[in-house]
Amino acid sequence: MANFDPPTIKPDAAPEFKDSAGCAKWLQTLPLVNVGPSHDRILGQLEELNACNIAPAERLKIMELLREPVTFVQKELSKKFSNRPAPLAKLEREIFHKVNALWDALSNGYQHCLNAAAGGASGVGAGLLCQRALWCTGQKLVACYGAYQDVGEREWKMLHGVYVFAEERDVADDDVAHPVHKDGKTNCIETYAQVLLLHLASPSKLTPRQIELISLWIESWTRKISIGPVASTPGDGPAPLVVDLAGAAGASRRAAEGEKIRTLDVHEVGESLRKRVGLLKKGETPAALGLGEDVTASLAQSLLVMLHRRWCEDGQSRAYPRRGASGTAQICSGMAAVQQFVTGGTFRMPGAFRELSQVQHEQIATLGRVVTRQDERVPAQNFVAETWQIKDESASGVRLQRIDPAATSRLVLGQLLGIRLADAKAFLLCTVRWLSVSQQFELCIGVQILPGVPLGVAVRGAFASSEPYAPALMLPAVAALKAPETLVLPSGWFKPERAIEVYTDNARQVRLASVVDRGADFERVTFEAV
Repeated sequence: MANFDPPTIKPDAAPEFKDSAGCAKWLQTLPLVNVGPSHDRILGQLEELNACNIAPAERLKIMELLREPVTFVQKELSKKFSNRPAPLAKLEREIFHKVNALWDALSNGYQHCLNAAAGGASGVGAGLLCQRALWCTGQKLVACYGAYQDVGEREWKMLHGVYVFAEERDVADDDVAHPVHKDGKTNCIETYAQVLLLHLASPSKLTPRQIELISLWIESWTRKISIGPVASTPGDGPAPLVVDLAGAAGASRRAAEGEKIRTLDVHEVGESLRKRVGLLKKGETPAALGLGEDVTASLAQSLLVMLHRRWCEDGQSRAYPRRGASGTAQICSGMAAVQQFVTGGTFRMPGAFRELSQVQHEQIATLGRVVTRQDERVPAQNFVAETWQIKDESASGVRLQRIDPAATSRLVLGQLLGIRLADAKAFLLCTVRWLSVSQQFELCIGVQILPGVPLGVAVRGAFASSEPYAPALMLPAVAALKAPETLVLPSGWFKPERAIEVYTDNARQVRLASVVDRGADFERVTFEAV
C-alpha cells in the first residue's frame, strides 16, 4: 500500500476556511496583483490546511481551487531568481526557498488525499490525485532548473512513488483535466514522462528560456511516449531509456534489472525530431512546425539536435572521454580581469597611466630601461583570482568545484573566464558550459578551454582616436585543431565587415569577418588585415 508523508494533523491547526465554499470566498479577497504578500498568505493557509483534519473529498476541492492562484504567484515570484547568476544571492535564495515551499505545500494537500484514497476513501479519483502530485513535484524541479540547483533524492523518490501508485491502481493512462490548460486533458504517463525527458535534456546546460521552450515542446509530444516493463530480449540500436521506480534518480541508458525497472519508448518522438530538423534545413519556419512564433530557426535546430542526442542516441560515449584529475585551478572573470591575469599585469592599456614600481625606477636608473620579468607580472590589486578544485578533465574541458570560502563571483552560462590549471605558468581562456549548485549551495561548473595561449590587446573603432580603448584578447591560430586566429571581444562589438583598431605593441587596423563563438559576455571573431 502507498505511504505518502504529508504533514501530521494537529488539533490546533486554524486555517481561515475548512471547505471549498469558504476557500472560494477567501480567494475573492486575495489581491493577486500584490504577488509577494499573496504568495505568503496562500502558503500560510496551505500549511494550516495540511495540518487540519478535513474530509478527503472536500480537501481535494480546496486544492483544485487553490491550484490556479498558486500557479500564478509561483510563476511571477520565480522571475526574481530565474535567469540570475549562480549561486543565488541571499534575497534570491530566500525567494527560491519560498517557491519550493509552496509547491511542497500544494503537493502535501494532494498527498493527504492520496493516503485517503489508498485507505478506500470515496470522492477522490486516484488518477487525478496522482497527476496533480506528479505535476507539483515536476514544477518544483523546473524551479530548481531555473536556479541551476541540484534536484534531491527526495523529489525523485516522491515522483517514482506516485507513479508506482498510479500503476497499482491502473490509472496511469486515465485522462484528467489539465492543471493549467483549460479544456485540456493529460494523464500520469504524460506528466511523468515530461519530468523525465526534461531532466534528460541536461537543464544545467540550458538557459531558463530554453528550458521553457523545451518544456512546451515536450508537452505536445508526450502522447507519442509509452512507459512499460523492460523487454525480455533487447532490440537493435542504442540501449533503452530506463527508470528505476525504486531508485532516487531520473531516467538513463544504464543497464538495469528488476521488477521496478520501466522503459521509455521514445521512438516516435525521435522520428518527429529528425523530421523537424530536416524541414528546418530546407527552410521551413519553426512556427510552421509547431515550435513557436518567437524562436529562430538556428536555435530551434540546435535544440532539436541536442534533444535527439540526449533522448534517442546512446550517450555513454564522448568525443573527449573524461578522466579523473586532482589539484586546484585559479579562475578569474570579467574581460578586464581576465586580460590582467592573462598578461600577468604587464599589458598597459593605451592612454592609461601607471606609476612605475620601485624596482622599475631602479632598472631605469641602472640600465636605462624597464626589464620585464615574469615574476614581476603581478595583476592589478582590484582583481582577485579564486581557487577551485579540479574534479575531472577531458581534452576539451574541466569540471571544477569552488572551494574558496572567500569567493564571491557569480557565474552564468557562456561566460568568459580566465583559468590557470594546477602549476601551469599561463592563464588560458575558457567558457562556462554548465552550472550546478548543490543543496548546500556549493558551486560546480564545467568549462571548455579555448585553443591557444591568449594575448592581451586593446580595441576601439577605426578612425575613432578620441574614443578610449576597451580591453580584449587575441588567440593564435592552432593548425592541429583547424582553429583560426581570433579576437575575443566584449559583447556587441561584432558587425560584419566592421573595421576596428587593435593595439598590441602598436596600433593596426583589421576588419571583422565572422563569429566563431558567442557567449554571455564575449564574441570570438575572425578578422583580416585592412
